[in-house]
Amino acid sequence: MNLFESFSAGVQDMAANRARAVITTVGIVLGVASVVTVLSLMHGGQAQTVAFFEELGGLRELRITDSRSDRVVMTAAERASERLTYRDAQAILEECPSVLTVDPEIVRYLQVTWGDRTFRMKVLGTNAHYPYADDMPVATGRFITDIDCETHANVVVMGPTYREDLFGAADPIGKKISIEGIPFTVVGLMEKKEFYFRGGGGPGDRNVLEWFNRSHYIPITTMIKRFTVSDRLGGLEIAARTVEDVPRLEREVRTLLRRRHGVEDFEIDSKREGVEQQAQQQQFFNIVFWAVAFVSLFVGGVVIANIMLSSITERVREIGVRKALGASARDVFVHFLVEAVAVTSVGGAVGLVVGFGMTAAVDKLLGMPTALAPSIPLIAFLTSLAVGLVFGVFPALRAARLDPVEALRYE
Repeated sequence: MNLFESFSAGVQDMAANRARAVITTVGIVLGVASVVTVLSLMHGGQAQTVAFFEELGGLRELRITDSRSDRVVMTAAERASERLTYRDAQAILEECPSVLTVDPEIVRYLQVTWGDRTFRMKVLGTNAHYPYADDMPVATGRFITDIDCETHANVVVMGPTYREDLFGAADPIGKKISIEGIPFTVVGLMEKKEFYFRGGGGPGDRNVLEWFNRSHYIPITTMIKRFTVSDRLGGLEIAARTVEDVPRLEREVRTLLRRRHGVEDFEIDSKREGVEQQAQQQQFFNIVFWAVAFVSLFVGGVVIANIMLSSITERVREIGVRKALGASARDVFVHFLVEAVAVTSVGGAVGLVVGFGMTAAVDKLLGMPTALAPSIPLIAFLTSLAVGLVFGVFPALRAARLDPVEALRYE
């Protein structure tokens, strides 16, 4: 028999013994389905993590904040440092070759009034780079400009949630609102920022980027002049020209701020490191998922080996006849090994269909992110073939080693 004939014989044997075929393949079906689901969950989790950080400006960004200063004993340099200031942001933009955007931030919660509506709301002082740094498109109107910062203009850009609180569905562009009694002209409205970890804003899910929508944005120079006096920043986000420039930019900024402050009283966090940390946290769950999948495949392989051994016992005389007619031990070995692979290939095909269904169910019912990459079905199917090869070897060897004379006498 050639390989095709051996494969056909395996399929015919499954058709003739359907109950045995179902028992043989059920473990492979569950194992392959588990592999498809596990790989989809892993791929979906990784894709969602990258997507989340892309929503926050991408992997080119660094966030700079003041380091904690709650120590009782501080050095003279630490006490003399002004910490992170707007002047530092300007110095980074002017002196660091690898920087693309610099987004300084000062946040205050201030009393905001429109008509008879008054709320204490978050007001963020920033510059023209903010929409690019945090991937925040303007829905209507415009954002803060460099001229607004130079002239300390009393202009404000509204977040969509705050717009609803103050204006409802009305268009706020051109209207004047009062911030701590000072009139500000609304010049822009930001697009709504949304991201849901469980897949789409269903029950129990929440928009983790809602804090972007609950902000008013004013020129940082206006914030300093009107409300804070001090130019000390609450945080500073900068973006490198390319992802590859991020390590170089971090070194440039660290050197610059050390020189200006006289001490390293700041922290620099990379969003690329955040992605890596998320991946490390997912490793435990990935290991558990893989263990479940491989236990299913292992059990399926053991079942296949047992069924094949039972099948060989029933076909001892058939093997004896084949050897008597000239079949070599190698021919018998290949025949039974290919039969095992035929069984697992059928189980693998069915397992792919079941796996697609399980993936869709996990995504829809549990709200867990999944992503079916083109390589996932191929990996799962090849895994099922590998199980057939590994667990089919021992039964095939036993069949190949049967003595033809003893086999023909077997009752």
